[in-house]
Amino acid sequence: MQTKIKTIPGTKSKIVLDKLNQLNGANSSVYPYIHSGKGEGCYFEDIDGNIFLDFASQIASNPLGYNHPELVNVVKKYRTHPIKYAGQDFGIEEHARLLETLLSITPKPLNAAFLINSGAEAVENSIKICLRNRPTAKYGISFTHAFHGRTLGALSATNTKTVHKKSYWTVPMQRLPYNETAIEQLQDTITREGGAENVGYVIAETIQGEGGYNIPTKKMIKSVHTICKDNKIPYIADEVQSGMGRTGEWWAYQHFDIIPDVFSTAKALQVAATVSKKSYFPEEGAISSTWGGGHSIDLALGAATINTIKKEKLLDNVKKQGHYLKKRMTELPDIQQPRGLGLMTAFDVKNKELRNNIIVEVLKQGLVTVGCGTTGIRLIPPYIITHKEIDEAINILEQAIKKCIHQGFRHTGNICNYVTCGQNIT
Repeated sequence: MQTKIKTIPGTKSKIVLDKLNQLNGANSSVYPYIHSGKGEGCYFEDIDGNIFLDFASQIASNPLGYNHPELVNVVKKYRTHPIKYAGQDFGIEEHARLLETLLSITPKPLNAAFLINSGAEAVENSIKICLRNRPTAKYGISFTHAFHGRTLGALSATNTKTVHKKSYWTVPMQRLPYNETAIEQLQDTITREGGAENVGYVIAETIQGEGGYNIPTKKMIKSVHTICKDNKIPYIADEVQSGMGRTGEWWAYQHFDIIPDVFSTAKALQVAATVSKKSYFPEEGAISSTWGGGHSIDLALGAATINTIKKEKLLDNVKKQGHYLKKRMTELPDIQQPRGLGLMTAFDVKNKELRNNIIVEVLKQGLVTVGCGTTGIRLIPPYIITHKEIDEAINILEQAIKKCIHQGFRHTGNICNYVTCGQNIT
């Protein structure tokens, strides 16, 4: 396939977009096309016949691209009803198989996982199992610019936008800067707030996602982890976006030579999971979920995704193509801070308006990207990406940047009725 744009949005997409705008309580800014289900590799087609190159991967949830044969074969096997089971109470084989497959790529001594529906729930349960082991805890510790999810515990640890948190209750939380000054401040917080026994957990995105694709130093992560270990404070690694091979290792924390007490994963796994030592999980009934881990297709797809990454040696491709993508990013005009690990990459431009204009302009040329932070653009293609598709994306970005930096630039056409110029989507 190759990019081919007729008009955005097309007539068929407009009908569905208008319905979503009217009925969707989230009031979200949906990208101005509707997926058709057709696609191949890194390309997909909308219901109006537009073909896009995807460098957003459904916000890092689509690691193998569109209609990968291994995954299509899995889906074909599920033609009977029900396909969704109350999996924490009524067992199915797919549940056990995904647990086994997931734990085959998880470092020891982390030997158990709780499957759940979403990344926020995986974070929420990470917090809950830590608190069960910390009966004297009074607060948690997270980082500035963090995004951990939208359920109340996860949201309490989040520190990105006012709109995420305004008027919502929060769990007591102390905040650390996402840089090496966090090392001293963590130790100071422990002392100032009455000792380590008052700290329920420290939670950190190994690489910050929605908050800007910020990459910490190895010293920061290792030192914070060491302080936690020395003080017997649980360390939670949030790997919802960075895990499952996105950075070239199965888990981003492996780049920093640590093993967390608990970590969360989701997105590329197709379901979500809280992972820890079996002994760390609480007694029966303390955590559960009717549908958590019970959707048989998603469970099977999660296991197939891991096995396909292994079989096709895609971690090697993530490293190789990630290196090439970062190199090509440095050739783009008027950008700042090109960065990334593996295929979790981003760059900034001089202001938010320019960032938003670029996201819309490249979309009009058939390239899907997504924002992060205030002025960042994420480039997170599927793991099967090639040099050819990276070159195509960089060429589109270069043309769009040169066009959008002109003073007085404005978008025109139908697309302006359906987008808010590339606002972040998480």
